[in-house]
Amino acid sequence: MSDKVYSTKEVEKHTNETSAWVIIEGGVYDVTKWLDDHPGGKKILLENSGKDCSDLFREYHNKKILAKTAAPMKIGIVGADSKI
Repeated sequence: MSDKVYSTKEVEKHTNETSAWVIIEGGVYDVTKWLDDHPGGKKILLENSGKDCSDLFREYHNKKILAKTAAPMKIGIVGADSKI
């Protein structure tokens, strides 16, 4: 897990199949390599890349998924003064 701090503006730049990042619970996740393996399909990830997906994530997943499956994808956190 990295504690590199990213701004929401930086995350907003990563919205395609070559670089897809999302924010979940204040963490920044690079989901690019997960696009083809995501059980819900890559479309939902791409539609929400560059955004805070915390509410959507909680709607479909429990915290165990975040801790277990998403943990290796975590590249940092969103700065305290950065909000979408």
